[in-house]
Amino acid sequence: MNTLRIAIVAITVILLSAVLAVADEYVTREEVFPQDSISLLSINADFGAGDLRVRADDIADIARIDIEYDAEKIKVDLVYEKDDDIGFLDLMSKRNRDGDGFDTEDNMWDVVLSTRYSTEFELDLGACRADLDLGGIPIEMINLDVGAAKGILTFGKPNPIKAEKISIDAGAASITMEKLGNANFSHLNFDGGLGKFKLDFDGVYTQKSKAHVSLGMGSAIIHLPADLPIRIEAGDNFLSSIDFKNVDRDQLDDGYYESEDFRSSEISLDLQIEVGLGSVDIIFDD
Repeated sequence: MNTLRIAIVAITVILLSAVLAVADEYVTREEVFPQDSISLLSINADFGAGDLRVRADDIADIARIDIEYDAEKIKVDLVYEKDDDIGFLDLMSKRNRDGDGFDTEDNMWDVVLSTRYSTEFELDLGACRADLDLGGIPIEMINLDVGAAKGILTFGKPNPIKAEKISIDAGAASITMEKLGNANFSHLNFDGGLGKFKLDFDGVYTQKSKAHVSLGMGSAIIHLPADLPIRIEAGDNFLSSIDFKNVDRDQLDDGYYESEDFRSSEISLDLQIEVGLGSVDIIFDD
């Protein structure tokens, strides 16, 4: 009788191990969205959790996407549709309600986007780790909503067209933004909550650009190229602090700074900064 019970227990353990092994097997998915005759690509990405890497390349395909994920914990959906001459690419990744014990490695995306299509972005990033380099893509517009994410957004190469608007809303995040000048934006708006942020406005400017940075309870470091014509209007209060680095104090007037060539130049950056309970360091880089 004891031998039978031992055998039953052993078989049960083996079956349970097999079920758990299947449940823990990751799905590898490769998607290629082939080239299409469109005048605009609209990308809507909703990425709840995991590891997201996006880069650009001179490829004929609209996008190439490699995903490795745990289907027991993650729901993935990728859809491309065309309406007249506009292509719509929807990328969705969310945690299942019953997906316990989630790790970043349970949902890993590697996305390559083409630099041959004028593109607009609607990006919603949750509690994820993100590495986005959109450099070289002809970008018309970006709306980026960041939750409790950590990562970097950079423009490694100049945007070949003018981006009319870039809007970034970041909550309790830790985000680094590099080479923002390469985005070639007319208007940029950054709204930061309780987080740590770095905004590097280095890059190639081709127009009069305007940027508005609003910070709640977080902290931010803003890097500015010293050779770019710049005007800064920085408003703070007794609960916040704004500190200018590498600039002569006699050039400041109650948070106002204007370079000598700002008004006469056709290429410039007009920057407004508002701070609630946070702190901002403004650094002019050589």
